[in-house]
Amino acid sequence: MGTLLSFCMGAQEVVTSPSNRRFFDPDFYRIILFDQRGAGKSTPHACLVENTTWDLVEDIEKLREHLEIPEWQVFGGSWGSTLALAYSQSHPEKVTGIVLRGIFLLRKKEIDWFYEGGAAAIYPDAWEPFRDLIPENERGCFIDAYSKRLNSDDMETQYAAARAWTKWEMMTAHLLPNEENIKRGDDDAFSLAFARIENHYFVNRGFFSSDSFLLDNVDKIRHINTIIVQGRYDVCCPMMSAWDLHKAWPEAELKVVQDAGHSANEPGIAAELVAANEKLKNLIKNNGPSND
Repeated sequence: MGTLLSFCMGAQEVVTSPSNRRFFDPDFYRIILFDQRGAGKSTPHACLVENTTWDLVEDIEKLREHLEIPEWQVFGGSWGSTLALAYSQSHPEKVTGIVLRGIFLLRKKEIDWFYEGGAAAIYPDAWEPFRDLIPENERGCFIDAYSKRLNSDDMETQYAAARAWTKWEMMTAHLLPNEENIKRGDDDAFSLAFARIENHYFVNRGFFSSDSFLLDNVDKIRHINTIIVQGRYDVCCPMMSAWDLHKAWPEAELKVVQDAGHSANEPGIAAELVAANEKLKNLIKNNGPSND
């Protein structure tokens, strides 16, 4: 029996749901899902106070200790891949295996690609409403301009910015449009937590000490069995990041899904995530955890 920790917060998962369990064999894994600070059912809602990457890493470790789990496998996609790497690098002795999807290393070039106009070359129709919420004289940095509005004293200003931010991301999250997903941008409560927390982490560059922090610390987790699943046409978290991680960490297996974008719910990505968890399950069953 293995224990599995899953966390995802990106273009898809801000709120955990029973459907998040479908990537794992319930007869083998004890599956732990949680909502990070300010998101989902965690309170206070959309709160940014004492909300940093390192607060979240500490929360995860407290959760492990509270549940009396000696060690566990870590699973995360999009922002969840960032957090999975940060946690694993902080507590490598507690991690038996890692599955990552839609790699996001929170580097400036990644943020600039998606939020400062790069991805607009592919989705100009989705980009323009996101762009047009901001006056021309503030378009030198959309992250800062949205931060100002998402932290406004006026709640309607916050909601308007949150809806625009969330719809931009939802419209680009799938290789083929997913109307149900796009409609989530109309939910003010969902959008506010989604947009405020994402923007807060981006403004603060993930609270990392350098732009290449996660790549620079790969040696701490190089020995852990790891599988990376990446959609070839992921616009939110383009493949350059998965490729850079794979080059720095060739021991980690990279699976590129040729007909997929960002979402874990796309068939090809979902199939590879299931296969990755099955592979790690069998390694544990046959050999025991390999992380010493």
